[in-house]
Amino acid sequence: MELQSVYDRVDDDHATLSITIKADDVNTLIDQFTIALAYQNNITPEEGQSLEEASAAKLGATAVSERLRASIMGYSFPFAAEGSNVEIVGKPSFTAHGPLARNADFAFEALCTLKPSFSLSSYDPVHITVPPLEVTDQDIERYLDSLAQSHAYLEEDASHAEIRKGDLVELEIETFKDGVRCDQLCSESRTYTTGADMMPPDFDEQVMKMNVGETKTIEYKYPGFTLDENYEPEIEHYTSTVTAKKVQKLIVPNLDDAWIRENMPDVDGVQGLRESAREAIFERKSIEYRHYKNLLSANELVKRFEGEIPPAVFDAVTADILQSFEDQLAQQDMTKEDFLRQQGVTEQQLMAHFDNQVREQLVRQFALDAVARHFDLDVDDNDLDEYFKAAASPGLEAMIRLDFERNGRMQEARQSALRLKANDYVTEHSIMNIS
Repeated sequence: MELQSVYDRVDDDHATLSITIKADDVNTLIDQFTIALAYQNNITPEEGQSLEEASAAKLGATAVSERLRASIMGYSFPFAAEGSNVEIVGKPSFTAHGPLARNADFAFEALCTLKPSFSLSSYDPVHITVPPLEVTDQDIERYLDSLAQSHAYLEEDASHAEIRKGDLVELEIETFKDGVRCDQLCSESRTYTTGADMMPPDFDEQVMKMNVGETKTIEYKYPGFTLDENYEPEIEHYTSTVTAKKVQKLIVPNLDDAWIRENMPDVDGVQGLRESAREAIFERKSIEYRHYKNLLSANELVKRFEGEIPPAVFDAVTADILQSFEDQLAQQDMTKEDFLRQQGVTEQQLMAHFDNQVREQLVRQFALDAVARHFDLDVDDNDLDEYFKAAASPGLEAMIRLDFERNGRMQEARQSALRLKANDYVTEHSIMNIS
């Protein structure tokens, strides 16, 4: 993507980037984000109708234009910031823009809050106390117990026909909610544990009055996820036709040599399995140990932090975190007011929590920035790999990195990787007491 950007310092805490996207890239971005918009809103064009026309017909031309413009500015800004070597905190504010149209350049302005620099009162080694890194026999036993449970299987329990509390029962079930078939509660074979609060009490009680082979129709009700005018959950009514097919029991295998030969042929018996468990536990604990030592080191650095974080920086990061929080609530179909009511807290208490969280986060991050600057640390590709390895689930590192690259977030990744490197540096050079 070809971008032109002009940097203009506004004051100590802010700068503007005036960004221009060339016409060919504008066309590509309009196409990409029109497809995304249509997908998000289940829009399918009719015969002879373009996707843009179909989107405008459903959402309104003005709404489509505004959403495309916001998406294109949000997507393009990180690339422009990286190209201009501008380090910011929080999200930018888009303060001005020209018209967005095909076959024409698109220009807009972004007001950014700049990342400040701080120093520490000392860069001498920190003192930390940590426990030894070890794998105990208890760790291995817990690991093997978990492995055995993961290979457990069900078989029929013919010891009794009447269904009791705590039984694993195979049910055939068909359910209607307020007269409409409820597919998620319909199955030809579903294992149900009685007395485990898996279903409403009225359902559970009726199942425990059944015998194997019996069919029963059960009516019950349960609070739904929508609220009435009094902000109380609306009650939903269910009718389930249930057949108790059989009682089952869970068989947990004994991890002996015979089981290992059949299920883990590359492992040399019980002793080999224990050694494999030890290695896996040590690898996991090593990662946790590194994070723990780094947390202690960073906490010691915080005590040496000098200076005051500008209110503009603090406000920008707080707004960013609050927006992410509200986006997460929206994905759960919940408003901030719903959350406050559910948690029994006030908005002032919630904001105080965010304020403390942001302050701790910023001081720790800026302290690590000071270390990186003082010791002239920089980031190479290996450091980036190390960051993505720490940030992603095992096996997903390459996919996460590709996502960062495609979305212009590599500057963010480099900054995080540099902080991780600085944290490792402080830990490696610390005076460490192991006890």
